[in-house]
Amino acid sequence: VPQNNEKLQESPCIFALTPRQVELIRNSRELQPGVKSVQVVLRICYTDASSPQEDQYPPNIAVKVNHSYCSVPGYYPSNKPGVEPKRPCRPINLTHLMYLSAATNHITVTWGNYGKSYSVGLYLVRQMTSAELLQRLKTIGIKHPELCKALVKEKLRLDPDSEIATTGVRVSLICPLVKMRLSVPCRAETCAHLQCFDAVFYLQMNEKKPTWMCPVCDKPAPYDQLIIDGLLSKILTECEDADEIEYLVDGSWCPIRAEKERSCSPQCPILVLGSSDVNGLLPTPNGNGENGKATADVVDLTLDSSSSEEEEEEDEDEDDDDEGPQPKRRCSYEKGLVSAC
Repeated sequence: VPQNNEKLQESPCIFALTPRQVELIRNSRELQPGVKSVQVVLRICYTDASSPQEDQYPPNIAVKVNHSYCSVPGYYPSNKPGVEPKRPCRPINLTHLMYLSAATNHITVTWGNYGKSYSVGLYLVRQMTSAELLQRLKTIGIKHPELCKALVKEKLRLDPDSEIATTGVRVSLICPLVKMRLSVPCRAETCAHLQCFDAVFYLQMNEKKPTWMCPVCDKPAPYDQLIIDGLLSKILTECEDADEIEYLVDGSWCPIRAEKERSCSPQCPILVLGSSDVNGLLPTPNGNGENGKATADVVDLTLDSSSSEEEEEEDEDEDDDDEGPQPKRRCSYEKGLVSAC
């Protein structure tokens, strides 16, 4: 809380690590040079006891540990015009500036006083990799297929007050994050949808840039609320030739396969655009022309626009001699084209 009316406040904190905590930090592995997996982190949020609070930095924040300034995450530039840059309020790692002994550590938080009160906490944490979190999720986070099936039936259960009966719901087997087939189908228990995303890529993305937002509904999907869909995992092993399935009201499912492209081979004779065809004469049912000669079943596609125009100009000249001037045509290609089917 502010101690005076100054816009810039300084709040000091003094603490010491226990021998056990020092041992844990020293013996922990390094995630990268100089970064231990066991850390002391600083977290700040609004002072509000009515509900759990997310991390929230005060304006103009600066953190000094034992007389050295600590790096605080900066702002992410926004690519959208008119949208202010966002600042990720992550836990601040203080470990590399602390005394790993019984000595007293001094921390000073400088912050902007703009009418808000904040709460500060120091935590001893172990940072885990995405591979470790995935293995842990596979161990304790799989939801039984029968429970998932019951959830499907509940989602599709007819509402007596609704005039529209839902007979099924489609679920894609493609991850919305990377547009690849799901390998570990996952979603948050708080999500209202049945669509899953891939746990492998979701954890990897949040390891680099933690947002913990569901890519399907864009609502919070923190790690402790993630589950692996046992029913969809089973479907993925049984349905390898489809990218989408449909859940039915009884909890069963069926694959939805894309229609195969129709064959391009002709199903009926193709006419030669000869002199008789140009005048719009159709073949007789027995396949013979007006002189009794059989028409070929191929079409010459090498005719360019100039040759077509020349033929039509000759035809127009002949018609003009016999019948007088003809009305102008919109497109020179309309005359002489006969449907192949």
